[in-house]
Amino acid sequence: MKETTKKTTVKLTVSAMLIAMSTGLSLIKPVDLPMGGSVTILSMLPVMLIPLMFGVKWGFFACFVNSIIQMLLSVAEVVSWSLTPTVLIACLLLDYILAYTVLGTVGFFRKGGKVAIVIGVVVALVLRLLMHFISGVVLFGEFDGGLWSGIWVSLSYNMSYMVPEMITSSIVVTILLNNKAFYKLIKS
Repeated sequence: MKETTKKTTVKLTVSAMLIAMSTGLSLIKPVDLPMGGSVTILSMLPVMLIPLMFGVKWGFFACFVNSIIQMLLSVAEVVSWSLTPTVLIACLLLDYILAYTVLGTVGFFRKGGKVAIVIGVVVALVLRLLMHFISGVVLFGEFDGGLWSGIWVSLSYNMSYMVPEMITSSIVVTILLNNKAFYKLIKS
């Protein structure tokens, strides 16, 4: 077997395992909000390790695959909200495809040191929050009494589950990066 084929096989296998971990962790929801969103036990961290280990291009693709899985797991709930077809498609695009795919941006920080990687994790999660925020304002703001009300409702609602994810993911990735074997794995 060629060396390139071995590397690709390793990347596929590790990526599949990390996506599976993210998927499993996303099903553990200590806090599950009524209109989507939940606090999970580090469900985004495993998938964010893929771009850190294998680079931006591979990482974005893996995060896209994860976004499809997350969307499929939640589509029945989203459809039950009785959205118009246009709002439903926009919701699936913003709240799933884009929101989970942007986690791949952490790969842009992989060449930096430990602090850069932690910043990358926070930036990726802030971008995910931004996708949910835009969705809340544009798609659901009309139900909350106007634009300004929609902005505050969307921001507070989405921050209620994303901020805990940011805090826990930042703490755990900091701990992991201080493990020499883990740091070497990310940097290899």
